[in-house]
Amino acid sequence: MKKRLILLIAMLGVFALFVGACSSDDDGSSADADTAVETDTPAEPAEEEPAEEEPAEEEPAEEEPAEEEPAEEEPADQLRVALVLPGSANDKGFNQLAFEALPILESTFGAETAFSEMTPVNEFVQAFEDYANAGYDIVIGQGFEFGEIAAEVAPEFPDTIFLVTNHPNTAGPNLQGLQPASQHAAFLAGVASGMATETLKVGGIAGFAYPVIVAQMEAWALGAKSVNPDIEATIIYLGTFDDVEAGKESARAMISTDIDVIYHIADAAGLGVIQAAREEGVYAVGWGGDQNYVAPETVLTSQIVDQTLLVVEAVRAVYDGTFDGQMRFFSLASPVLGLAPIRGIDNAAEIEARVAEVEAGILDGSIEVPFITEPTS
Repeated sequence: MKKRLILLIAMLGVFALFVGACSSDDDGSSADADTAVETDTPAEPAEEEPAEEEPAEEEPAEEEPAEEEPAEEEPADQLRVALVLPGSANDKGFNQLAFEALPILESTFGAETAFSEMTPVNEFVQAFEDYANAGYDIVIGQGFEFGEIAAEVAPEFPDTIFLVTNHPNTAGPNLQGLQPASQHAAFLAGVASGMATETLKVGGIAGFAYPVIVAQMEAWALGAKSVNPDIEATIIYLGTFDDVEAGKESARAMISTDIDVIYHIADAAGLGVIQAAREEGVYAVGWGGDQNYVAPETVLTSQIVDQTLLVVEAVRAVYDGTFDGQMRFFSLASPVLGLAPIRGIDNAAEIEARVAEVEAGILDGSIEVPFITEPTS
């Protein structure tokens, strides 16, 4: 009995344990169960705050094509002008006056300029051809002696215009002679010389016997004789424009024969004429520009043949399109020609009045001045 009771108690204990185990599984309240849950179940990730979205980069707006500025017009080709001088660019006369036109051409027409001075006669053709081959638009020969050279070279270079100063009878499609009526101004210089002389002897000294120079020397002598037919006029040709000493010695020789007024067309050699006149105390008459500044007490007046203006006006015609290849003459009415003021003599006002009267007569045709191309003595 006792054994049965012990067996029954034991069976009840096992049954109680079995019920307790089942109950624990149902409510999950044991510490071991809590630990299992924390250990075996993965933790839920923390909710991440959504990152602030960066604003999407705006696509660059399509640029409207810039309005194209009108293309600048290309400047016209620069005018190129070359000057060939037979003498010095510093002769204070014929060559220097032409040379002084170059800076005016540069400032007035935007021209590019070049020049050659003291050009030997046997290099005239080469000088013209070199400038033409180099693309110069205008080539100027300063003086009558370039006339035949220009006529020879011009047909070979139809795109170059050749100008020759102090030359009549020069013309062509790309060729032009520029001829001032210099004999008219020379006549006025003769009138002044005739009124200034006390010995009734006047002298004229020229470089070469070119027709345009002869015409002036002869007109000068006629002007002097128009004042007094008893005046004796002596004329010589040096055969040079450059030899200052030759001009000086020739003037001295004249002065030794009682000539007291000497007129020159001799470029640099003419400076020698003026020097001799100053040293010997007689009057000189200059040529080209007003040469009184060379010897203020000596240079009575000067025949004006403004080569500067002559060159500028000839180039202007090419620049503005009025060049026609015809001979171009400049009369006494043009500012190219005239007579400088009378200075250094007591009867200056009387001479000025007589010169003005004669000039008016030449312009109205009542006084005729012949163009004489051969020396008369």
